[in-house]
Amino acid sequence: MLRPCFRISTLILLLFSLFATGCRQAEPPPTTPEPTALDEPGPFQMAKYNTALVNDLGRYPSTVYYPAQSTSDGLLPDHSQGPYPAVTFSPGLASNKSFNRWVGMHLATHGYVVLIFTVPNPLLLRTHQQEAGFASGFDKLAAENANPASPLHNLVDLERRAIMGHSLGAMASLRAAAYMDVDAVVPLAPYTIETEALTAITAPTQIQAATQDCITGPDKAQIDYDNLGAQVKQLVTINGGNHVSFNDANSLAETVGGPLFDCPKVINTMDHHQRLSRRYFTAWLDYFLKGHTEVEGFLFGEPAQQDLLTELLTALEFIRP
Repeated sequence: MLRPCFRISTLILLLFSLFATGCRQAEPPPTTPEPTALDEPGPFQMAKYNTALVNDLGRYPSTVYYPAQSTSDGLLPDHSQGPYPAVTFSPGLASNKSFNRWVGMHLATHGYVVLIFTVPNPLLLRTHQQEAGFASGFDKLAAENANPASPLHNLVDLERRAIMGHSLGAMASLRAAAYMDVDAVVPLAPYTIETEALTAITAPTQIQAATQDCITGPDKAQIDYDNLGAQVKQLVTINGGNHVSFNDANSLAETVGGPLFDCPKVINTMDHHQRLSRRYFTAWLDYFLKGHTEVEGFLFGEPAQQDLLTELLTALEFIRP
């Protein structure tokens, strides 16, 4: 029940109500995930800076996260294993780039350059801004890579690209993947989109969902997965997490948006839900953008099956290479 002093836009209530699917009662899984190298910070340090994208739809405030190292001159770009694959990420409806910092921070330590953007009008229940943002994000990274004054100079490999998003941003990543040239796609908690777009996707696509998601719902992710045209695909459903657990722990999205619109989570956000999410999307990107075949088991082998058997996941489906 809303407190009398709490005010929220009627528009936001209406928009989120379109997604609501009803709360689910759940018990936490009987075990918690043990850390692995994939879900722990990687070998690099992380640096970041704020910038902006501009296209015909407006201005997109953005943050770029990249691999760095400590030197006598401070924290500097780490070129030791570069150039690094490029990732662009879109938050969801009524969200902004500060709600998904955990994705950029984690991937930068694992050797990725990640640009996370906020669309010009986050309240629009359409994906055209997010789709344009993915393309503009790669254009921005290409320009920064060519700029000797940029920390990204010669740091980014634009030949290895992935797009990711959460919620409405996840839907946009699927729609954009139908016509963009990318090497991997990772939608976090998408709602169902049109079959025509899904069947047109050819890039390896990993969809993540959560059992307690009452905004988009794991059943919608299942429909998207079933209709994917990609010859290589995966569906991972995290047991006990909810929709807003894909946002930064203790962010406004989680602390306010969760109680208002989502079902209660029954697991810890950062050390359980996001640990599993990090594990699977890092393995996916390592496998398809870097060719690291040693992570294969974490996607398709015994470690992944163990996550399913111990009920950390309730669904693990895939068509493997």
